[in-house]
Amino acid sequence: MLGTLRRDPVWLALAILSVSILAYFLLWPLVTMLGRSLVTEGGLDFSGYIRFFTQRSYRDALTNTLILGAAVTICSMIVGGGLAIVAARCRFPFAGLVTVLPLVTLVIPDVVVAAAWILVLGKQGLVNSWLMPLGIELPSLYSWWGLVFVMTLNNYVYAFVAVFVGLKSMDRNLEEAAQSLGRPMARVIAGVTLPMLMPSIFAGALIVFTHVIGSFGVPAILGARTPVLAVKTYHEFISEMGGNPQMQTTMASLLVVLGAIALLIQKCVVERRQFQMESGRAPAPLAIRGWLASAATGSVLLIVALSTLPALVVIVTAFTPSFGPVLQYGDFTFDHVRHVLLRAPQPLYNSLMLATAATIAGTFFAVICAYLIVKRRSALTHTLEVLVTLPLTIAGTVLGIALINTFGSGTLVLTGTWMIMALAYFLRRVPTSVRAAIGPLHNLRDSIEEASMSLGVNPIRTFFKVVLPVVWPSVAAAAVLMWVTTLSELSATIVLYFGGMSTMPIEIFQQVDSDRMGLACAYSLLLLLIIFVPLAIARWGLRLKIGNIE
Repeated sequence: MLGTLRRDPVWLALAILSVSILAYFLLWPLVTMLGRSLVTEGGLDFSGYIRFFTQRSYRDALTNTLILGAAVTICSMIVGGGLAIVAARCRFPFAGLVTVLPLVTLVIPDVVVAAAWILVLGKQGLVNSWLMPLGIELPSLYSWWGLVFVMTLNNYVYAFVAVFVGLKSMDRNLEEAAQSLGRPMARVIAGVTLPMLMPSIFAGALIVFTHVIGSFGVPAILGARTPVLAVKTYHEFISEMGGNPQMQTTMASLLVVLGAIALLIQKCVVERRQFQMESGRAPAPLAIRGWLASAATGSVLLIVALSTLPALVVIVTAFTPSFGPVLQYGDFTFDHVRHVLLRAPQPLYNSLMLATAATIAGTFFAVICAYLIVKRRSALTHTLEVLVTLPLTIAGTVLGIALINTFGSGTLVLTGTWMIMALAYFLRRVPTSVRAAIGPLHNLRDSIEEASMSLGVNPIRTFFKVVLPVVWPSVAAAAVLMWVTTLSELSATIVLYFGGMSTMPIEIFQQVDSDRMGLACAYSLLLLLIIFVPLAIARWGLRLKIGNIE
């Protein structure tokens, strides 16, 4: 296989360059961070890990992270997986609404969701205000149930998409063959459907788990009583600037290890459960009626309502007068929006500039990587595939700390520049674009490229004339998603930003932290507008398939 690259020196050079970029800007910072957690001026030193596992506050953060990750993963698989089964196998009123869920849920920033649910279910929130005359008060949102509830609504869509796509890719002949042998439907599902669906289930569970253990926004706002590793690492980072960085690197390294273990478990499980089937022959949706149809419709409407509620709350609250932390719902004002428009231009410009730079570089890089991984297989491209997957297991705060530790001094100093922020966004979002481009490339026959080259067209020109038009729609959709999710990035930004480079999510987080919810919602409204307007144009105007469930 390496001979294929040798015959094409340009692709060999691009493969070496791609691996070098990821090795230098991703792998080396992680290795450096791990080294700093183990080595001090006196040599090998395990005191950071000893302190972590002997002090209760650190152990509690690890325990809370694992419990939260497991709880949200289970709840997300139940909600998202159940919704996917109903949507994929049944036909009922409003079933088509499920196609908006990835569009809505994936792009609303975590910090916006947390702020909205505080306004709805917080101690002074709308629901408690309505229940107060009845003498009823809901349990505090700043608790385990609040974290699990909000983070499940934030992450169930990953489980939904994974299971939905898995169900749609099944061959209906397998289930029909089992039923023709007299097997009851329950045994068909347990013996045929579920085993074939396991890779999709574990893929969805891995994505949810890694997102949860690395999440910063929601735990930072709602988890004051429930410290988790990502937030505690950030607090340790702030308190130890200029001091001994061993504890911050110790906790950051443990977060990387947790993500890597989850990825390894998922990989081992999936590889043992590989099935080959004829695609494109999924079982036809079954029309349901009566109470089953009502239950299915109600479930879809409820989940869609809960998913879109944060955006609606933000819109209303942005125009609601406030006196300190007290909001006067029912009245109307432009004060918050006027304040934001006068003071927000710089954070807005920073967000747009960083997202655009990261998206352009990330899209170009992802197309090259995907082509090398699928069409130019070798030991070198296998290494590239592993490196491209690595950011999926790394929390944003961890990546930020690793980049600062590595590029804060030496020959290449990036700390304190916008480039380190764009680099973090690039590394965080590239895997999504690579995975989007890999699918269409697998469906492109090698004979088409070979026919082009047999006519005298060189490999690079063949790539632009034959390959790129095939993968472009998926890559364009991934680029749009990369751009809008980069605009809402908080976990890496909270570590990397500096004076003059504040972004919109940072502004929202600071307003929520200061209990100025009116201003926070005004900033959130502006962010949602700059996210949803381009997204809507791409989704309905350019007919790009955002979410990959159509």
